[in-house]
Amino acid sequence: MRWAPVLFLPAPMLGSHFRSFLPPAPTDQNAPLPFADFRLTPRYPAKSPLDDVLRLVLPGSDEYVTEKYASEIMPLLDEWSRAIRATPSTPTVVAKFLDASVEVTSLLPTEEIKLRSGDGIELFRRRFASKVIAGRERFVAGVKAYLAGMSQVETAEFEIVGVEEIAGSSSAVNIAIRYDFVGTRPDMAREERVGQWRTRWSRDQSGAWRVLKWEANEEIVSRAREPIFTDVTSQAFGQTESYRTQMLRGVDHWRTVLDGACGIDVYGNNGVAAGDIDNDGFDDLYVCQPSGLPNRLYRNRGDGTFEDVTEHSGLDVLDNTACALFADFENKGLQDLLVVCASGPLLFLNQGKGKFLIKREAFKFARPPQGTFTHAAVADYDGDGLLDIYFCLYSYYLLFRIALRLRVWTWTTTAIASRALGVTRDLMACPTSMWPTTSDEAISISTRAMGLFPRSQPQRASRNPARG
Repeated sequence: MRWAPVLFLPAPMLGSHFRSFLPPAPTDQNAPLPFADFRLTPRYPAKSPLDDVLRLVLPGSDEYVTEKYASEIMPLLDEWSRAIRATPSTPTVVAKFLDASVEVTSLLPTEEIKLRSGDGIELFRRRFASKVIAGRERFVAGVKAYLAGMSQVETAEFEIVGVEEIAGSSSAVNIAIRYDFVGTRPDMAREERVGQWRTRWSRDQSGAWRVLKWEANEEIVSRAREPIFTDVTSQAFGQTESYRTQMLRGVDHWRTVLDGACGIDVYGNNGVAAGDIDNDGFDDLYVCQPSGLPNRLYRNRGDGTFEDVTEHSGLDVLDNTACALFADFENKGLQDLLVVCASGPLLFLNQGKGKFLIKREAFKFARPPQGTFTHAAVADYDGDGLLDIYFCLYSYYLLFRIALRLRVWTWTTTAIASRALGVTRDLMACPTSMWPTTSDEAISISTRAMGLFPRSQPQRASRNPARG
């Protein structure tokens, strides 16, 4: 037994039975260990299917060679973005990747149309001239004049949204670049410009990318004379421990801390619900979390700050939660909470004094739902005074009705969709909303939506058993 775990025996063994074949222990504490270069190379009986996938991860390693072009040009745009945020008045970085005889259109607009104005925000559409001029210096001067309208640039984002190889050329491509500038004007007004440039790039003799053509067509400009929103998150939640220790850390952090068995995913698509749980006139917040992290209920103190009342309320759900909705399902004047977990919905009834109680078996499905719950919307579908719920699933849409009778919840499903709603289509789930409307309008909306996809199994809707 002493020979089996030879590689894991403690250091004193070096002085006993194995001195004959083990190298002497180094006297220098900084010297590398004798087994520093030792490696165990596992040999698998079959090749992993991931090998073929990982081989194609690098852009340009498959037939989509334009991905490689985009990955090589994007760092040049990122460098320009950093330079604009640092010193917008000196656009020297862009000159590095411009051809000396680059053809460009003017970046100064020839037309500006006001689209709308209200609530402190003005929206304009700008158009640019189509006349082409040549010369690197003229374009650099145009960029400087274009950015002169902003004394400070906080956001300068570029995104390659299209790459097209030019027929007959092995080194030239057309690149569509979406841009987004956000900054402060000299008069302290806020401004954002969003548009798209059409550019042509080619490699020079050294293999470096150079811009041969740069065209501006149209952009949307929004202005506000003063800040519309101010970020007060840290002031509102900074006093709560759960905000500092849980909310400020992203999914990437928690995936390295939590056991993978809890099921935390990489997406972080979890919603937030707002509602007044204690009728004090201030909206409280319920923050949904991925698997393994407790959802949090923050009560609005009314002074601009929130306190964590999750444990007191009984709403510390650990299941992967897609979204939640506050609504008065019992018509008793208190807002209950619908928690939509990936595995199914949970209903918590408001007991008053900040406490909630889960309603066991609130949802009874005639058949198990097929798919993952992703979203829900609440409205009085047929105007009977009872709130109805529309659930979204990754694979199927289900429509349910609430029937409240002597404080007994009845959730059933029947196949009435084919006749009443025409819901016989398989859909990919996405967030939705329901507004008070007539049933005919709601049916027509559902029918138009369902008509986009191939025929599948009929969807299921619930009916109030008391009405047949």
